[in-house]
Amino acid sequence: MHSVRDKNKLFKEILAEHKDKIYRICSAYLYEKDAVDDLFQEVLLNIWLSLDRFDNRAKLTTWLYRVTLNTTITFNKKTRTHRDMFSGDMPLDIIDDPGHEYTLEQKRVDKLLLCIQKLKKEERLIISFVFEGLQYKEIAEILGISTSHVGVKINRIKKTLLRLYENG
Repeated sequence: MHSVRDKNKLFKEILAEHKDKIYRICSAYLYEKDAVDDLFQEVLLNIWLSLDRFDNRAKLTTWLYRVTLNTTITFNKKTRTHRDMFSGDMPLDIIDDPGHEYTLEQKRVDKLLLCIQKLKKEERLIISFVFEGLQYKEIAEILGISTSHVGVKINRIKKTLLRLYENG
């Protein structure tokens, strides 16, 4: 990027097309809304600051996910006081709110989301990339590992989720 005008235009395009995906990834990494919002703002700031170094060697989306991943890792190191809300065994019956009628499908989705929250942070990020529809090759580029290793990790995550879901 050579001009501020081009940088502003690209940043606005990124926000229009990718902010929801980036926010979902931040949400997969953290639980508390305030912390997610802080992380999201930090990701956007890092994207803005890094735009001058984006050189089109990677796809824009891959680069964005990479910036998001690196920011989440750095964010976690800076905020060591952050604790996982779901550390330990959280009862999954909290989804049975008597004031709200859940459909069976809503209960299953809520239960799955709670199971995902019990995964390790890296696993939550990887599964969020899967939910975003990224191909193994794209995930491998973001994480800096081989495509086959991504497949192994995703397979393990699915098995863990199934075990958590069935035991919850």
